[in-house]
Amino acid sequence: MTTAGIRCTPQKVYYSIIQFNDDSSFSLSNQVLTIPKSFDVPDKLKYIRKTILDIFLEYNVIRAGIRVTENNAQTPDRFRLMLEAVVQELIASSFVEAYFTGLKGSISSKLNTPNDGTITEIIEGRTVFKAITDWSTFSTEHRESILVGFASSNI
Repeated sequence: MTTAGIRCTPQKVYYSIIQFNDDSSFSLSNQVLTIPKSFDVPDKLKYIRKTILDIFLEYNVIRAGIRVTENNAQTPDRFRLMLEAVVQELIASSFVEAYFTGLKGSISSKLNTPNDGTITEIIEGRTVFKAITDWSTFSTEHRESILVGFASSNI
């Protein structure tokens, strides 16, 4: 099974592809899509939609998740919200069999992580997740995309 986790920022889209093997091992690929500054907004959204769809096809992704802006964010970025909406629409209308949109609490729940701040420690890199080598060296956005990818394997 192959899953994908996505985390958007106004300038970049972080994604992780996780390929699960029959022996319970997995391989992990982290990448970043940089959004061209020269594009206007509709072209930026089109670029991200097309590129992520191509990635899903290339890796044969069957489950996916996207880390979305928390409901209590004090100053949510409008363009990030647009990116998240486009990615959600892409996932919903693609061949992906199952998907979810992940707030911190729902990611924690899907990973069977206690709701005691553990997920925050994992996201911040203070606690290692799944014995992934060099966990703390990943950016926060990549850690979130990895977590969403693993969480989507449980839907």
